[in-house]
Amino acid sequence: MIKNCIIYRYRGKFIDKWKVDKNLIAKSNLEECLNSSQGFEEKRMKALIELAKNEKLALSGDAEKYQELDVSCEFRMPKLLASGISPFVPVDFKIWLRKKSSVVVTFNAGRKLSSVGISLLSYATTGKPSSIEHIRLEKNDFIKLKYQILSNGSGQIKRITLQNIKHEGLKFKQILLSANQLENSNLFNNLLDSALGVANMSFITPPLESSDRPLSCRISYWGGLAIYTPNLLDSEISELIGIFEDLFMEG
Repeated sequence: MIKNCIIYRYRGKFIDKWKVDKNLIAKSNLEECLNSSQGFEEKRMKALIELAKNEKLALSGDAEKYQELDVSCEFRMPKLLASGISPFVPVDFKIWLRKKSSVVVTFNAGRKLSSVGISLLSYATTGKPSSIEHIRLEKNDFIKLKYQILSNGSGQIKRITLQNIKHEGLKFKQILLSANQLENSNLFNNLLDSALGVANMSFITPPLESSDRPLSCRISYWGGLAIYTPNLLDSEISELIGIFEDLFMEG
């Protein structure tokens, strides 16, 4: 089963200002988030309230490098799917709050559903529902990740989507490259040098210290992370997130 994650982090001025209080977490709700919002954030919270009800956030675990939270709510289904039945369905998902890096990860929840839990956590830990944001990876972040993956000769680049490329006198809006041992292709390296941005990259990590096996993954510029390796261990996911933290998310 594919593990779909979205990676967030606390905004700059909140990186060292958040605090976990079990009681505040249990009391956090979208109505309180709305009451503390204004402008664009107020509009966003009103939209979330239309999508979710009976939302709850609870602290459920405390590991060495992260705290785990459970999110539950009734979430509005798309109109076509909800025809003739209740438009709301019960859903739940998990969030990891990394202790040292202020990184937050949601698991197996789409962007809109993740936004419910992220807003609740943001409000509970800072008093503001918008203090946590998506990470945004620049081209240089993908290049650093490429070098990290290939550093000991056992990782692989499987696929990459490049954006705004100048090549042989032409301008390309987007180019997708996919091949075994893509990292050994001169075309891959030349186009990566020429591209202004990277949309996503699929790769295989070197064997992890926690399990001595590699992970097959894809990461997108907006923080979406898919892990295709089956039977994942929490320690493997934690080590993978740690790689991203070390490369481009701390500080």
